[in-house]
Amino acid sequence: MIAVLDFGMGNIHSCLKALSLYSKDVVYTKDLDVIEKADKLVLPGDGAFKKAMSNLDELGLISAIHNHVKKNKPLLGICIGFQVLFQDSDEHQAKPGELVKGLSLVDGHIRKFRDKKNTKVPHMGWNRLKSIATKRTKLLSGIDDGSFMYFIHSYRPIAVKREEVSASCNYYGESFPAVVEKDSVFGTQFHPEKSDKFGLKILENFIRI
Repeated sequence: MIAVLDFGMGNIHSCLKALSLYSKDVVYTKDLDVIEKADKLVLPGDGAFKKAMSNLDELGLISAIHNHVKKNKPLLGICIGFQVLFQDSDEHQAKPGELVKGLSLVDGHIRKFRDKKNTKVPHMGWNRLKSIATKRTKLLSGIDDGSFMYFIHSYRPIAVKREEVSASCNYYGESFPAVVEKDSVFGTQFHPEKSDKFGLKILENFIRI
């Protein structure tokens, strides 16, 4: 069973529809008993880091996610679900230096794109993935280097261990991690469910893990 977590973030329908192309056992839930029995978890959605973490906490899902990963069962984070995998974020900080804690399942920090001349934020639309040639990847099996994926985000991970980055993306001269894999934890900054055949292939790869 694949449990897609219902934690109050948007952009759920297309994710559920895409996953259902490859599995007949996909549920959208916040039921802790169902989540405990799930073989795989998906953290989807659009939205803000602070709200996402607050919702996960209020629903008791933080412990459920950690328990799932401790059992070495696969977890996939998409967009905001990708960002909360990291240690912290400075999005919506009340004062300078105040950070919102993430799940700390992957080392790294979520920060806004640097304010540079002509840089458009959010990063929105189609952009290429650059595979890390030395990385043995489960998520990107069968994905051509340079494949286009659909992004929409203003923040990105920094200080991520190179061995945990499967692919990067270049935006206005800055390369940032776009796909991470750490043991049973996987994540994509882009929306695979909106990224045509190669994006769907990524979801299929996750289901087949």
